[in-house]
This record gives sequence, structure tokens and C-alpha cells, in this order.
Amino acid sequence: MDIKSCYNILKVSPDSTDEEISRAFRIMALKYHPDKNPDKREWANEQMIILNTAYSTIMSHRFKAAEPEEKTQSNQSPQKTNKSNFTAQKKPEVDRNYLINKFIEIRETAKDAIYVYFQYSLYNFHRRDEPGNRRIYEKMIYTLRKAYHSIKKLSEMTQDRELLEHFEVFSKLIFDFYRASECINIIDSYKDNYEVLAYRVYRKGDDYLHRAHKEIFFDRHNRGYIDKRKIAPDILEAESCFKQAIRLYSKSTWTVESKIKLEYIQSLKAYLSLFFTS
Repeated sequence: MDIKSCYNILKVSPDSTDEEISRAFRIMALKYHPDKNPDKREWANEQMIILNTAYSTIMSHRFKAAEPEEKTQSNQSPQKTNKSNFTAQKKPEVDRNYLINKFIEIRETAKDAIYVYFQYSLYNFHRRDEPGNRRIYEKMIYTLRKAYHSIKKLSEMTQDRELLEHFEVFSKLIFDFYRASECINIIDSYKDNYEVLAYRVYRKGDDYLHRAHKEIFFDRHNRGYIDKRKIAPDILEAESCFKQAIRLYSKSTWTVESKIKLEYIQSLKAYLSLFFTS
């Protein structure tokens, strides 16, 4: 689904704010929800899949499209000194050691942001919607976007295959984590038995995935070491559940979330393979 079609589906323009797009999505989701169309549930499910895909595509496109601008306390236009400083530093940044150190700095900042996700239980949508936690979540996403684009800039400054592999694996992990964090994990209706069954399989996979990436980005930092024995089985179980949800309930609205979570699992596996080999 191309980005232009996604904007048309949600009846918003590319100039719309993220909040306006989210509001449009919620309004249309309420209109096409299977509970609102009990006589044509299959059609309603198809419409919800289209809406979910369009919304996810737009927000993913925006995450990748441009580096977020710094916000100033005076609400003035962001200063341009940061970009010019980065440009001025291009010459030393082509040095391999400089790129490695810069990448480590960016990577640790991103990991700190993901740590906050678990620290404040932002995977719980009810907690996330609380005003204070919402601001924390938005700051986390802002930090991850900056990290993503900063790594992309580093990638343009080297031909070193080893560095480029590390840059690519970690930047994709950031992106896929963001997409997964936006996936709904709370069912909003128990009236459609097909959707309920699909949700149960999806939620089982989500619970396994939650344990795995919580171990990677939160528990191990508190404990001081990573317990791979906990991670591998949970990732395999999560992967199996999401594949099962897609295979058995292909017409369910949970297929969109399941596919996104599967992509995130592949990124987690690549990250573990590259960064945690000994």
C-alpha cells in the first residue's frame, strides 16, 4: 500500500499532524468496527485491516522520513547550529574509531530510551494514556527517531562493511521496536468469537515477546548480565504464535499486528546474533 493511498484512506493530508492522523484513525475505526456492523462482520474486519495497515504505514513513513527537530523552550524555530556543527565534524567522523565511538554513544542513548519503556510500563496502553506517561512515551519516541537518523548519517560516512552491518542492524531494531510499541495489545470487544480466538493466539505470542525483549533491554541492565536461556525459547514461542495467528486467522484484524511483531522478532534475532556473540 503506497503512502498516498494511506493518506486517502484516512482522509487526511500529508501536512496533518500526528495527532490529527491518530484522531482520524480512531473516528474511522469506530465507524467500521465489527460491533458497529454486526450484519457484515467479515466486511468490517476487512475495513479494519485496511485502516490498521494505512495508519501503521503512515506513522512508519513519518518515523523514517526526517529527523525530528529540536524543540526550544521559547517555541521559536529550531536553531540550525546543530546541523552545521555536524557538517563541520564530517572530516574527523570518517575516522573509524570516531564512527565507532559516535555509534556507541547513539546506541546507548537509544537503549536508555527503550529502558524507560519498561521502567514506566508504557507497553500498558492504559498507563501510557495517562498525561504524564504520555509525555514520557512521546519523548522516548523522539529520542529513538533522532538515534535512527543519526545512525543513518553515520552510514553515509563510511564504506566499512562491518560498521555498516552494525549500523543497519541496530537502526532497523529501533524502527521495528517503534512499530511494535504502537501495536494494540488490548482487545476492545468480545462479541466476535473469531476475533477473540485470533486475539488469544496473538496475545500469547505478545506475552512471550514481552518477556524476551524486557530481558534484553531492562532486566539484564538491572541484573548486570544477560540470561540467554530465557530469551531464545521465548522468542521462538512468540514467533510460532504470531505465525499461527496469521495462518489460522488470516481475516482477523490481528494479522496486521502479528506481521509487525514478526518483523520485530527478526530484528531482535539479528541484534542478538551480532551484538551478543561470544
